[in-house]
Amino acid sequence: MNYLAHFLLAEQVAQSCNLETKGLLVGGLLGDFVKGPLRGDYPSTWEVGIRLHRRIDALTDSHPLVGQCLEALPPSYRRYGGIMLDVCFDHCLSVNWPRFHHQDLKEFNAQSYRSLLERCDNYPSPAKRQIRVLAEYDVLSNLGNWQTIEAMLGRIGQRVKRDNPLGHCGPELAKLLPLINQQFAMLYPNLIAQLCDEFTPKPDLRSH
Repeated sequence: MNYLAHFLLAEQVAQSCNLETKGLLVGGLLGDFVKGPLRGDYPSTWEVGIRLHRRIDALTDSHPLVGQCLEALPPSYRRYGGIMLDVCFDHCLSVNWPRFHHQDLKEFNAQSYRSLLERCDNYPSPAKRQIRVLAEYDVLSNLGNWQTIEAMLGRIGQRVKRDNPLGHCGPELAKLLPLINQQFAMLYPNLIAQLCDEFTPKPDLRSH
């Protein structure tokens, strides 16, 4: 999953599990920038959000529905297939947004930007730059445009040191969109159910 899905999952898990929405939202951003063990360097609610981000990635990467998408990719793409699908899933979420959330997409994104920018002085520098770019150009409201997806994959490909197909994989991925969209529609509710089960606070039986 990429930023749009991480931000929406953060809100939905927070509401279902009675957790702080803004903390999980921050974790939805920082999960790409904070590596290694979490030792209290950030507010506890942020660290819960980072753990949520990592769990979303782990569940997605290992899910059979995602595996089927990877198998459909040309063999030369599969090394970078996870990156391709993460970005494609945000496209699927964007074009089918009313199926997943009641709020207007642009309003949801504007609200997410505001919440994240309020706290950005305490983020790692790359995360601070990232949220400022997302907000300034309203990137998340343009993911329904396939050209935006192709451009995003191209920029990611430029940051990868070795040769990769990310800059020219758009046309082939576009052919696979019906399959990717179908798999995403089944994957997303599965993720919500699993995450809510794992992140709902458990009662402390020791006090009884």
